[in-house]
Amino acid sequence: MAGAGLGWWIGARIGHPAPAALLGAAVAVLSLSVLDTLKGHQLLDWLRTPEAEAPKLPGLWGEVAHRIQRVLRQRDLLLADERRRLDQLLSGIQASPNGVLLLNDSDHITWISKVAADHFGLDPNRDLMQRVTNLIRQPAFVQYMQAGDFREPVKCPMPRGGHGYLSVQASRYGEGLKLILSQDITERERADTMRRDFVANVSHEIRTPLTVLSGFIETLASLPLTEAERQRVITLMGQQAERMQGLVADLLTLAQIEGSPRPTSDRWIKVGDLMQRLENDGLGLSCGRHSMTFAVDDLGGKTEIAGVESEWLSAMGNLVSNAVRYTPDGASIDVRWVTMPEGGAEFSVRDGGIGIAPEHIPRLTERFYRVDGSRSRETGGTGLGLSIVKHVVQRHGGELRIASVPGKGSTFTLSVPAARVRVV
Repeated sequence: MAGAGLGWWIGARIGHPAPAALLGAAVAVLSLSVLDTLKGHQLLDWLRTPEAEAPKLPGLWGEVAHRIQRVLRQRDLLLADERRRLDQLLSGIQASPNGVLLLNDSDHITWISKVAADHFGLDPNRDLMQRVTNLIRQPAFVQYMQAGDFREPVKCPMPRGGHGYLSVQASRYGEGLKLILSQDITERERADTMRRDFVANVSHEIRTPLTVLSGFIETLASLPLTEAERQRVITLMGQQAERMQGLVADLLTLAQIEGSPRPTSDRWIKVGDLMQRLENDGLGLSCGRHSMTFAVDDLGGKTEIAGVESEWLSAMGNLVSNAVRYTPDGASIDVRWVTMPEGGAEFSVRDGGIGIAPEHIPRLTERFYRVDGSRSRETGGTGLGLSIVKHVVQRHGGELRIASVPGKGSTFTLSVPAARVRVV
């Protein structure tokens, strides 16, 4: 009505009262259009910042705003669900022992796992969107990425001062994207090296006495020898045969120990009996050349140890026999059993020998490792004794500790866990 009145007044003023009704209708339509435009602008303003509260509009515009808000909420829920799934996927990748790098189609890094950052010396945040070959410059890796042949992994040293080796495998996915997996193969490489060294050492250790035996057999067959010479040759042949027998026996012992399950704790051996046998063997091997003491603490006579008697005797006996072999005549050897107050026990052998340089100590338990190879062969060692000791004590839940000072002797200690020691 107001629009019609306004139209009549305008028509009267311009001298055309007849079209006043039409003009009123036009003004009414224009008013509605202005109102709709204002409501539309309100809706557009909200859509520019949809995180704000939706405007409360009447009629059709209110319905449109409500439906848009519902669609946006559904979108936010879907995005949150996808983000949660992505976070779970990335968390699973982070938990993998392998490193993961994600590259875009121009080989720039888009994501780095923590393991990959550690493998390659990268920063998961700072190094994003950097070209991977600008950061990882190992020649083998760079050549691998440039060649583009990813059928096989490539082995390369750890970058940035690392002391190990990595196996790196690249794969393509999506549209030009790449995934790089890295695996620390340092222990595998070390094991392969030890295996190769082991085979080479066994071959060498067996070849030497076989060569000597072959030479003696040829001598006996081709040369006329006196009875004294013949007896000497036979004695030397017997020594070489005994050496091979000892080597084979130690190899079999080591293989049996490594392939057997951990011993149970229901078989008990008296410590006093073990120490007595060790004393008898040690004194017999020394033949009075050393000052040897065998001591058991007050509880030792009442103590029992759980496990395989032959293995404990082998481990302890190896330490005693090593001390006798490598300690100069006249020096002292002290063998002790001590029951610890907090549980467990320690068996130690301390000698007054020449000692061992610090750089050799970590490798003493490796098979066939010798500080002085010629001296070991002269004393009859096979190079497997300490390896047997380490495996025995680890199988029983303990550890072997070695302390030595050059010129002042060495101490080898077997720690026995409390679960395998009891006082009766």
